[in-house]
Amino acid sequence: MSLKSLSKTRWSIAPDRVTIYPYGLSYILAAVVAIIFAAGYFFYTRSMQNSMESSMPLLLVLIVIVILFVGWAGTSIEFDINSGIMRKKLMGFLPISSIPFSRIHGISPVSNMMGSYTYRVFKKDNRYGKGILVSCSYGKNDDPNAIAFVDEVITTVHRHLEAHDSPEDFMPQTIENYTFFNVQGGTYTLKKNRIGSIVFGTLLLAIGIHELTPYAWLGHDINIGRIFFLLFTLIGGPAIILAGFTDITIDKTSRLLTRTNPIGLGNKTYSFDNFNGIQTVRKSTNFIYSGTEVQVYFLKPGTQKEEAIALQSFFSTRKVERFVAELNSIII
Repeated sequence: MSLKSLSKTRWSIAPDRVTIYPYGLSYILAAVVAIIFAAGYFFYTRSMQNSMESSMPLLLVLIVIVILFVGWAGTSIEFDINSGIMRKKLMGFLPISSIPFSRIHGISPVSNMMGSYTYRVFKKDNRYGKGILVSCSYGKNDDPNAIAFVDEVITTVHRHLEAHDSPEDFMPQTIENYTFFNVQGGTYTLKKNRIGSIVFGTLLLAIGIHELTPYAWLGHDINIGRIFFLLFTLIGGPAIILAGFTDITIDKTSRLLTRTNPIGLGNKTYSFDNFNGIQTVRKSTNFIYSGTEVQVYFLKPGTQKEEAIALQSFFSTRKVERFVAELNSIII
């Protein structure tokens, strides 16, 4: 088995269960870590002139860390058809969590800000949360492993999940009052926190201007860090202010979604006829969750290419679910 195939999602399908192994990349990481540890241990024993006995505790710690990587690589997600339960098993045999099929909404793709995506299992009561990872990361929509995963695994799992659904599970949420839109007749305008945008944007811009004065906190040296900081404050500040005054309006009468701002930068108009779905993008900064962005997709007229427009970002999954429900009630 090649290193590339190890890093891809693997699975096995039997009459009574579907088993997925999404953490194969950890095998490669385990090999890399083992090589680094071996070199470090060799250098430590030789340069420090330590005997095998005296350095045995360190060696054991390093071996345990490598074993943990290998064990995590063997972690599986098992859909037990007979019992109707999904289990996550550490090292492929030690159950660490279980969810009845009746509580599972399904397996959905989750995009990130870098353009790649993974597949995760989501529960019915938390459809826009973190989810449970069931695939490796994919960079392209036409990845052969991703296509096979959808055709062979997701289709099979969803067929068995449907047997545990009830009619109440997928009833559309009735929207009578809108939380995230200002409504005037058939026009729905996305609410904006303009005061927050003005305050934060002005603060960034003021800091950037200050750094151009003789009293700059970061000094006056020309280096990459200072240049990036100035660009972030001097461009980011006005951009945040402009975002606060950018209006997104959905008109049910004309069946148009429009994005406008006072200077006309980035103004767009989309027809409901080209609407191609809603997608959520989980954002992270330094691997720390920083919110979920709701995007709507439209096909460019005369092509099959999609164009995305970001509408709103939330930390709370409940707010994401409510926002999507309101959006669906307007566009669909």
